[in-house]
Amino acid sequence: MKRSVRPSSRGFTLLELLIALAITAAVVTLMFAGFGVIGRTEERNQRLIDRTEHMLVVSQWLGRKFDTLRLLSRKDGASIVNFFSGTAAGAIWVAPLPERGEAGGLYVFRITPLRHEDGRIDLSVEALPYDGAPTALDWNRALRETLLKDVQTLQWYYQDGRTGQWVQQWDAGREQYPARIRVEIADERGDWPALVFALARAR
Repeated sequence: MKRSVRPSSRGFTLLELLIALAITAAVVTLMFAGFGVIGRTEERNQRLIDRTEHMLVVSQWLGRKFDTLRLLSRKDGASIVNFFSGTAAGAIWVAPLPERGEAGGLYVFRITPLRHEDGRIDLSVEALPYDGAPTALDWNRALRETLLKDVQTLQWYYQDGRTGQWVQQWDAGREQYPARIRVEIADERGDWPALVFALARAR
C-alpha cells in the first residue's frame, strides 16, 4: 500500500522569529525617523515662512508711512523746525492714517524700541492725532502697537541728499528732510536684509 504524504507542519523556528522581529523593528525605526525628519523640516519651513512674513509686514508698513510722509513744520521755542527727527533707535514724522481715503487724518508717528524687564526688545509704534498745535505731544495718550517682537538689533540711518552721507542722528532743525532712510534689524535667526526707503514723494 502506498503511504499518503502529509505536508510538513513545521512552524517558524525561534531564530526565524527573532530575525523577523528584528527586521520589523528596523523598519518601524526607519519609519519613525523619517517622520521625525519630515516634522522637523516642516517646522523649519514654517519658521522661515513666519520670518519672511514678519519682514514683509514691517517693510510694507514703514514703506507706506514714509511714502505718505508730510513735509510739515512746527514751532520749537522761537524757531520753526521740520516735523521730522531721527536717532539710531527710531524716528518721528507725520503721515495720514489710513494711507488712502478721506476717513482718516494726519497723525504723528513715533517708532522706538520697547524694552521689557526680562530683557526682550520689541519694535513699538505710537501715534497721536496731528492738529497743528504747537503744544508738547502727550505720548501717554498715544495709540500703541507692536510692529515686531523680540528684536536683537535695531539701527536707523538717514541719508543726506546733498552729500550722500549716512548718519544716525537727524535733528528737526535741519533745513531739509533725509533723502533715504535705512533700517537694519536682526532677530534671533540673524540679520534681515537692510530696509531702505526713499522719501522722494514726501510732500
